[in-house]
Amino acid sequence: MNTDELSRLAKMISDLANSNLDQLKGKCQNKDDIQDYYLGILQRQAILLSDLAALLKNRNSKYISTPYILLRSLLDDFLHLVYFHLCKERDSEIIKVNAVAYKQSFVSLKNLTDSNYENFEGEYPFYLKKEEVEELKKTFVSKPENQKYFQHPSRFKFKEFMTFNALVHRITHSRETKIYRDRAYYLWQEFSSFVHYSTYSFKMEMQDTPENMNIIDESFQYCYNSVFLSFQYFVSELDLKFIDNEILNKRYGLILS
Repeated sequence: MNTDELSRLAKMISDLANSNLDQLKGKCQNKDDIQDYYLGILQRQAILLSDLAALLKNRNSKYISTPYILLRSLLDDFLHLVYFHLCKERDSEIIKVNAVAYKQSFVSLKNLTDSNYENFEGEYPFYLKKEEVEELKKTFVSKPENQKYFQHPSRFKFKEFMTFNALVHRITHSRETKIYRDRAYYLWQEFSSFVHYSTYSFKMEMQDTPENMNIIDESFQYCYNSVFLSFQYFVSELDLKFIDNEILNKRYGLILS
């Protein structure tokens, strides 16, 4: 397995995602958290795998940092998708994921505003003032469509979601599923070492071994399954059929079907 072969596989999975996205044109006009979650992941798989295809083409096989960093995001998608696919409270859990994202955005904004007052007496022109942050919070919480994200709207307290580690270990559907879970989580952790730099990742990148290429190929198995799992929402809600790719199906197989 070389980088050009991996590039072709990444492009095939990206094309598969786009083929299924084409079925959704004109069908997802209304805003809906659950619909948009699966639509967004399907689009992300298409885009990031297209980027991977371009990155891997004619690439020196030693340089694995960028592919590994992108694959970490895609494996994150896969493990979330498996959890939601097997979860009875799927919709409420996805709402919690979105709530945490909004909470983190407001926390980051507060931290930056605190820095403005700590370092610039609140006068830095490109940072918000405290009253402006409070106004943003009031606007957000006043919208009816945002009420579902809150435990206590009057206290601006968002719903919470479990840690990623807890999510992974909630995937206990079957022995086979747990085997795939453990392998995907292992790879996610390995790829994380390329996000948070250390000499461990540096030394790994200096080892030009076939195993690095095999790991990327294995990760594509989870990307292929992410495309399938994300489209299952639309199979159920819109009575559509998943457009598969026989070559990819034969190579990687469906983990949950």
